[in-house]
Amino acid sequence: MSMPLAVRLMNERRALQALLNDGAMSRAGLARALDVTRSTASSIVANLVADGRVKELSAPAEDGGQRTGRPGIRVALDPDHALFLGADIGAQLIRLCAVDYTGALRHGDARPLAGGRGPDAVADQLARMVTDYRATLPRPGAVAGLSVAVPGVVDAEGCVSRAPPLGWGKVPLRDALQARLPEVTVVRLVNDANAFAVAERHAGDPAPPDEALYILIDEGVGGCIFAGGRMVEGAGGFAGEIGHMPFGRPGHGTLAGLPEAFENHVARSAVLTHLARCGGKADTLEALSTLLAEEDPAARKVLETWCADFGRGLAVLATLFNPSEIVVGGAVAMLFGQRRAACLSALGAHLMPGTPVPRVRLATLGAEAPSVGAARLLHEAAFAAPL
Repeated sequence: MSMPLAVRLMNERRALQALLNDGAMSRAGLARALDVTRSTASSIVANLVADGRVKELSAPAEDGGQRTGRPGIRVALDPDHALFLGADIGAQLIRLCAVDYTGALRHGDARPLAGGRGPDAVADQLARMVTDYRATLPRPGAVAGLSVAVPGVVDAEGCVSRAPPLGWGKVPLRDALQARLPEVTVVRLVNDANAFAVAERHAGDPAPPDEALYILIDEGVGGCIFAGGRMVEGAGGFAGEIGHMPFGRPGHGTLAGLPEAFENHVARSAVLTHLARCGGKADTLEALSTLLAEEDPAARKVLETWCADFGRGLAVLATLFNPSEIVVGGAVAMLFGQRRAACLSALGAHLMPGTPVPRVRLATLGAEAPSVGAARLLHEAAFAAPL
């Protein structure tokens, strides 16, 4: 590759990143942002407009009134240039979302599992959801790819190594989806907690902490570790599987075949099983929330136990990873929201004196987070890849 071409492509990539980060700007503003001449900036913009990645906008009058002379022209990313799809396969629902070229959320859909949790039935349903959405688009070819979050461990070949909440093991999901979606590139699978973390880091603090831990609690428990501002995935992609860490005593279920696992103390099924053993009657977290509002004794006992166990688990994680922040999301996170002080008290009680106590907060996003994060991973990759 000749140097002029290499420099041009590098500058075009920098221009796209500047427009993504800072929004619309004039060619002169872009020249300043890139530290290039105005003529170079104009050449960069011309190439990106021709490619459909950037479009021109008429600048409004700064005083809101009449302006004389030639109107200023700003340039911006064209949101319709590409759409990035993200899906989240849960134990009860499949969610699908779309993020446009500017990173804005453009679509969201959630449907109950219609044919059970079997791999073929799930692949069929997700393929239908993608096909239905593409049929609504004026330009279906704008879909740049699909990324799928699953509640388990995935490998680089697109195989679900294990997903206990679904009862899956060694499922070639990417190939199954690709066979059903020949016109869409199924780019990757991702652990749902990792996707949740990516979405949360985009939605929360504009400068998220470099050292952070993200915990997703639903049918199971997943975690994502950020160290030095980078996601830690481990030698085989198993890092962050905090739901499987031994807790020292049996819990209230046998998810993943590990009775002492953390998730068998704090995940959805564990909570509802514990409630039933205490004489409470609730089949859903919403029903449990109603019992708590009514000061039901069994529900209160379950919540107290959950806070003690969750706080103890937080202490183990804080000791191991020393994060500055822990973010808690997923359906069961509402229990932390109800008794935050009790959870933090349990956390502190299990730390050595002088150990830094991380900030612990509820996630900004709701149940859509893993699907949004899966889409954002594709969006990030599009701006990092060579043009």
